Amino acid sequence: MSRHGEGSMVSGGMMRAGWIRIRHDTQVASLVATFLTTLAVFAIYLVQGILIARLLGPQGRGEFGTCMCFPRDLLLFAGLLGAIEVFTGYAARRANDPIRLKYSAARLGLLTGCLTALVSALLVVVLLVATSRQYLIPYALFCCLFVPIEHIHLTISSVDRGNEAFARYNINRLVFALAFPLLAGLAWSVDLASLTGVGWLWLMCLIWVGSRFVGVLPTLRGMDLLDWRRARRLDSGLPPAEIPGTRQLLREGRPFALSTLVSELFERLDIFLVLALATLVEAGHYLVAIPAASMLIVAPNALGVFTFNAGAKDGAPVARTIAFRILILTAAFQIVSATLYALVVDDLILFFFSDQFAESIPMVMLLLPVMAIKGFLQAADGYLKGRGKPLIGVRARFLSILVMLGFVMMAWPSWGLPAIPLGACVGQAFSMVVIVAAIWFNTGRAAETGEVD
Repeated sequence: MSRHGEGSMVSGGMMRAGWIRIRHDTQVASLVATFLTTLAVFAIYLVQGILIARLLGPQGRGEFGTCMCFPRDLLLFAGLLGAIEVFTGYAARRANDPIRLKYSAARLGLLTGCLTALVSALLVVVLLVATSRQYLIPYALFCCLFVPIEHIHLTISSVDRGNEAFARYNINRLVFALAFPLLAGLAWSVDLASLTGVGWLWLMCLIWVGSRFVGVLPTLRGMDLLDWRRARRLDSGLPPAEIPGTRQLLREGRPFALSTLVSELFERLDIFLVLALATLVEAGHYLVAIPAASMLIVAPNALGVFTFNAGAKDGAPVARTIAFRILILTAAFQIVSATLYALVVDDLILFFFSDQFAESIPMVMLLLPVMAIKGFLQAADGYLKGRGKPLIGVRARFLSILVMLGFVMMAWPSWGLPAIPLGACVGQAFSMVVIVAAIWFNTGRAAETGEVD
């Protein structure tokens, strides 16, 4: 081979190595940016909770939370019917042109959003009638209008995520999250309730729905959803096999929908029980306590990305000693974090939410072990999902729902409101035992056979 040929090979190898290095650096930067965006969104939601609480007070916070129970807390993600996972997969496989895939995502998001809004409206009316709070029905029905808009945002954003357009994906998430607290803060600064003569509860509902319409605008840039003929012309230029139809998408999303429904029901069951069994004032205090205690799930949520990757790697699974060393360190981190946080949380509640939410402090203390275990489970469950065993977590949570309901029903007559966070703690602990046992069995069998599960 000539020196010129050898030089070309060396040059080509260096170029490929440089490209791989650049791509690796880009992926790391995207991962870091996405993680920081997630932290920022969490902080925004915390500020949002503070604004709602200070504007509405304990009872108003309970009323607003009751209106949002089904459309936001219980059914928002379950009602997507697996659309996020399906569109992320299509975009990651480059099975469709992104802009055309986004039109398909928007249509399915509009469909699932309207269905979820309708189901949420029916269920919330039943809840309000059963709890003799019929005066909240107009507020609750109006709040359901935001669901189709948020579903469109989530489905279109899933295409950006699967297509690795992380800059656009993260910006859209930030704008969508910022819309409500910015509008609510503006309304507070000018005392919009006094200027308009509209009560703060109605204003919060109006601002909530309006903020979703404002927040979705960056997500729609580059699209013209009002011109459906243009969307059809774009689709007509592609082979039918590359254009996922609505029935096909719903069929492919069925397993993800079941997993999301069970997970969301378990994670939000305490909220539903509080709204159904407690007074509105008690519910207001509980809804303030949840975001305050949720600080304990931020770090383990990030760790779950790494445990998922560890489980998803080719070759033999992680050794049992390594897996349980990580679990023990995670548990120790959660225990220390919960202990330190418990020392200062009362001052934080009084400072950020004001003295009228002093009764929220006992609820925060009861929720700290719940959130500590929940964070631990997110890290542990990540490994099983990486091994392709997500149904273990689904079954564990389904059984935990039954355990939690049984505990609350037995303890409620004697203990009242504290029975609910204690029941959530028992349910999370039961789920933890099942998942840790599954990891023990998984790593043990892999070590014996030397095969990938």
